[in-house]
Amino acid sequence: MPGLRAVCAALLLATATAAAAPADGRGEADGPRPQPAALIIDDLGNQWRPGVRSIELPAPVTLAVLPHTPYGRQLAERARAAGREVILHLPMQPQGGSDPGPGALRLHMDEPTVRERVRAALASVPGAAGVNNHMGSLLTRHPGHMTWLMEELAAREDLYFIDSRTSPRTVARRMAEEQGVPSARRRVFLDPQRDPAVIAEQFERFVSAAQDGGGVIAIGHPYPETLELLERELPRLHERGVAIVPASEVVSQRTSEPTEERQP
Repeated sequence: MPGLRAVCAALLLATATAAAAPADGRGEADGPRPQPAALIIDDLGNQWRPGVRSIELPAPVTLAVLPHTPYGRQLAERARAAGREVILHLPMQPQGGSDPGPGALRLHMDEPTVRERVRAALASVPGAAGVNNHMGSLLTRHPGHMTWLMEELAAREDLYFIDSRTSPRTVARRMAEEQGVPSARRRVFLDPQRDPAVIAEQFERFVSAAQDGGGVIAIGHPYPETLELLERELPRLHERGVAIVPASEVVSQRTSEPTEERQP
């Protein structure tokens, strides 16, 4: 099967061709095409119902599944059967004492241990198309550990990396680029607080940024407050000039937007 690099090249060619021709024979008077943007739902795998509800959202969101979790493998398989893109939500050591969860990459680990943990995590989330970091505000600042990770991803030839940007000092995407791993980065967190008003405000920030183009990536979580908003608002996005696409399509554009805020 062709690797992600070949798929990305094909997507770029298709995008350029589509941009040069009217959609369905319609002219510019019918308005511009919706701008593609990606929405990732993180932290799936520990609970069944929120995971299923995320898969059933009315748009092709990307599902980020934690490794070695009670429902991770089943949810990944169900998501793929539903036509959703799945990625590995790889736990990494944060600043402070928070536990990132099973299979986490930590600063004290040597190279063989890091590589083995990456392989085991990928094996626990079947069919993952890419990887993003869970926590990692400490580890993503260290070039050595990020290089080992990216070398493992590069060896697969069909995986991409999305930097969740949990630290403004992250070097993860730079290391990905150095190893030839297709990559992009998160622009907006939808739910830095589980407050419906805050989530609604962040969603509007995401929509506004997406309307400006460039392939924006937002990350949310399977909180009831977040899912309720998405179930209501996602069907309206097309008329607002935004099309949710799998994260791999945004990665293919090699986006480089500035980050707006870090996750608490």
